[in-house]
Amino acid sequence: MKPFFLSAALLLTAVLVSAQQPAGRGPEAEPSVEDIQTMRKVLELPPERLSRLRSAIEKMERMSPESRREFAANLARYEAASPEERHKIMKEMRERGGFGSRVLEHHFKTLSPEETKAERARIQGLTPEQRMEFVRKLAEKYGPEISKERAKAAEGKEGEKKRRKAAEGEAVPAATKQ
Repeated sequence: MKPFFLSAALLLTAVLVSAQQPAGRGPEAEPSVEDIQTMRKVLELPPERLSRLRSAIEKMERMSPESRREFAANLARYEAASPEERHKIMKEMRERGGFGSRVLEHHFKTLSPEETKAERARIQGLTPEQRMEFVRKLAEKYGPEISKERAKAAEGKEGEKKRRKAAEGEAVPAATKQ
């Protein structure tokens, strides 16, 4: 996953740098060594990675400047993180991705590992419009279950906060004492 995000960030940088330079420019505006290295790395990618990268770049282009900065900060955190922290960061990023990512995550939990792998490959082969339609249908199917899971998770977090406060030696409110 790291190479994908790193490649996406590098390609985005190259695209932005080249897009900001005016046409009919002089020799000082030639691509930098970094731009050339980025383009060479992109050319080495297999078609399916290029497709994912294109999709990622299109999403980044639609982001607000604030969202882009936040995404860049998350990528920097991801690069510097340990493998355990990387898993946590990716989970947070997926959860921020909205309801669609939760729907897919729930759907994959209903499948065996082999089925999940095949389903992921099938989904990757869909166009963005087909993917959105697929997620919409899954949302109709799993919506009530996902809402229940989210409510349970929220309740669990509240209980965890209360237990932590008690463990830190803070006074437990009278209503929760037994």
